[in-house]
Amino acid sequence: MHAAREFMLLAGLGFLVAGLTTYVMTWILVVTHLRDHQPAERKRIGGFMFAPRAFGWFLARRYRAFGDRNLSALARLGSIGAWAIVFGAIAAVSSKALGGI
Repeated sequence: MHAAREFMLLAGLGFLVAGLTTYVMTWILVVTHLRDHQPAERKRIGGFMFAPRAFGWFLARRYRAFGDRNLSALARLGSIGAWAIVFGAIAAVSSKALGGI
């Protein structure tokens, strides 16, 4: 049981770091694309990458509503990264919670 919990912790942290890296790298590209092609949406989601509205924008895949293939190609990676952050955090917290049982 101890090894499985440690594996879940390490896997969760790995997903969290990989997702964070992907999210940060694609955020810059997506914001630049929004600034140039969708300024109203850029203003709506804000300028800070970890703002709840911006993070939720990726999680909910709201970029699909614009029908912009270039934006979808960029933002899809950010969406995968955002979900990896969520799942990694859940796995890490769950493994720590299981340690108390």
